[in-house]
Amino acid sequence: MRQLLIYSGIAFLFFVSACSNSEKLFPKKYLGNYEGMQEEYEVVVNEKHLTIPEAKYELALSYGTLYLISPKQKTKGSYRVVADTKMYYSLKVELETGVIEEWQLWKKGKRLIRKPSAPQPELVFVRI
Repeated sequence: MRQLLIYSGIAFLFFVSACSNSEKLFPKKYLGNYEGMQEEYEVVVNEKHLTIPEAKYELALSYGTLYLISPKQKTKGSYRVVADTKMYYSLKVELETGVIEEWQLWKKGKRLIRKPSAPQPELVFVRI
């Protein structure tokens, strides 16, 4: 009986730690599908200037996971909320390619902003 009580206590602690995630979450109303247009930009490869054309991106956002879909690839990623400000949730996004980015999920206007990372300019997603 004593062992059962100890094992039950340990199981309860694991349950509580799993449920009380230290990462902040945002309301469910921000989940869903977004889309945005990436402006064309230029990169230099082997001293040659290449222009990356404008492209339409789609984003499927669920708790802890996202799918970034471009005309040429589909990338899975994970994220966590690192700050909750009056205007937006700051997200740290890690894509399966190993890229780590800072994004902002705005509380008004239902938009998500992918912050620029050279040479790639900022990308604004709007909820559809």
